[in-house]
Amino acid sequence: MKNADINFKENTAFSVEFDDVYFNTNKPQNESECVFVSAIDEIWEKQDSFIVAEAGFGAGLNFLTLCKRFKNTDKKLHFVSIEGYPLSKKSLQDIYDKLGVFKRLSKDLISAYPPTIKGIHRIEFKENIILDLCFGDINEVLKELDFKADIWFLDGFSPKKNPKMWDMEVFNEISKLTKENGIIRSYSCSKPVRDGLSNFGFNLQLRAGYGKKRQMSHAVFKTQQDKEKKDIWFERSETDSKKAKDVLIIGAGVAGCVSAYKLKNSGFNVTIAEKRDKIAQNGSGNHCGILMPLITKPDVNLGKMHKNAFLQAVRFYKKTMSEKEINFSGCAEYAYDETLTQRYFLNDDSIFEFYKDKKPYPYVFIKDGAYARPRKLCKKASKNIDIKLNLEYKSHKHLKNGKISVKFKNNDTIKTDILIFTTGSESVEIFKNLPISFVRGQVTHIKPILVNKIPLSAKGYITPAVDDIQVIGATYARNELNNSPTDTDNEENINKISEFVDTKNITIQGARVGYRSYSSDRFPIIGNLHDENFYKENYKDLFWTKHKGSKIKPKYQNNVFINIAHGSRGLCTAVLGANIISDLILNRPLCIEKSLFNELHPARFLIRQLKKGKLQN
Repeated sequence: MKNADINFKENTAFSVEFDDVYFNTNKPQNESECVFVSAIDEIWEKQDSFIVAEAGFGAGLNFLTLCKRFKNTDKKLHFVSIEGYPLSKKSLQDIYDKLGVFKRLSKDLISAYPPTIKGIHRIEFKENIILDLCFGDINEVLKELDFKADIWFLDGFSPKKNPKMWDMEVFNEISKLTKENGIIRSYSCSKPVRDGLSNFGFNLQLRAGYGKKRQMSHAVFKTQQDKEKKDIWFERSETDSKKAKDVLIIGAGVAGCVSAYKLKNSGFNVTIAEKRDKIAQNGSGNHCGILMPLITKPDVNLGKMHKNAFLQAVRFYKKTMSEKEINFSGCAEYAYDETLTQRYFLNDDSIFEFYKDKKPYPYVFIKDGAYARPRKLCKKASKNIDIKLNLEYKSHKHLKNGKISVKFKNNDTIKTDILIFTTGSESVEIFKNLPISFVRGQVTHIKPILVNKIPLSAKGYITPAVDDIQVIGATYARNELNNSPTDTDNEENINKISEFVDTKNITIQGARVGYRSYSSDRFPIIGNLHDENFYKENYKDLFWTKHKGSKIKPKYQNNVFINIAHGSRGLCTAVLGANIISDLILNRPLCIEKSLFNELHPARFLIRQLKKGKLQN
């Protein structure tokens, strides 16, 4: 994406693309308060948390004005804003320097402001404020969102200057994302706005405008009848998170410990049950690992998911971890054949730098790539969590009182409100109806031989030296069980880094074996665990009706979630999994596009089979 092109006219920010000003007055914060933010006064006493959505983030003035309302209060704000032409950090700084308002808040916003990459950017702005910045064309973005807003701010450029943002399809999609009696506010009351609101279920009032503007729009949404929905089988279920207090997580690797951290910070009582005698003993137990996204061709969903996950992971680790746990050195991903060269160099995202004429191969420098100490990371994330060791999961059942009873192989039982599986390679045995396989991976520990300050990845990888050890790897052996390192695998790992070092001079100091789980389509499996029998019965006709919508909402195992199949990039995707699970439990807007959420959904494999007619009786 390109940044918005702006200049200043008499200290007022002006859009070159739309030939329009960002603000209409010399005190735009007052107009923001009057036109938009005052809407929250009408519902402030009725609830403790609010979802406010916005079309047209601009410089974030409405957001910062609203943030002031949430200072010194326990109430929570989730603000979702769409922007098709994101400002650069420098432009934001220039705007607030000239405005002279929100000096501290604007500094915080600029510091947290994401790279200009299409998609949803989750920012935990304050302890009680989440900002989801959604970059992209509004018609595309709206279809990718999943929430019911209490309030909408319509604050795009003038309908005459930017008619695309005010067309009927935009109002149609906004109506789907608004709760009953939800409020819409706009400075504009032009005909496109009046028609859009009245045509899609909003009762419009014209109220007194701000300053020289005679009128503004205030509208309230009235519910519409349920309509058939495409992909309704991936629709989320409502969770009564106010009643649910206790969370049990099975598995103490990165996915489990990060999920525990997130939910503990959201006010839940969290327990982790781990089958081994220590945490982080399987795939998350390596001496050193690399944080980097899988790079695909642009617009491939797998690559889009990895970029989203990578950016969420970077924000989380920077906020919670020190250099003892993770070092954001950047890392190099080499294109060691023509296929990779074509794939990598089609990208133009600002998180990458491209070097085509380098030896031994062209490479992509991943700016916020990092090398991490997974065990230390798990230990810090789970510092204040109740961890029960030597407990291996056996079964679970729902009780009449709504609790879930979890039984372990030593006959211990734990009762909980919410159950989350972060079981890595053990998922193969637990979820036999899901297409998961495990992969044995061996890494080799060598005496430092290369002075590299960043991880290098080609056919194999080599990390910087940590505690006088460089880690190289890794082998991949699907469904192979052998806990003992082998000389053959060490030799394979050494041969894979021959482009970087003279392998004759390598001294092996040790090796380690771990197991990872993979799904059949390479996406992790994240979400509410579905009721398989319900799906088979109620969606059995998908072979004939797959191109039509449905009104039948899916059924899930109540309060049972999975966050598994992260493969070799769990440092990256585990944080995404933890955020999605938290969103589902807390009924928050999703931190990832709906189409990508569907790609991660546990029921996706069953739905594909039903669409192909493979499960017909």
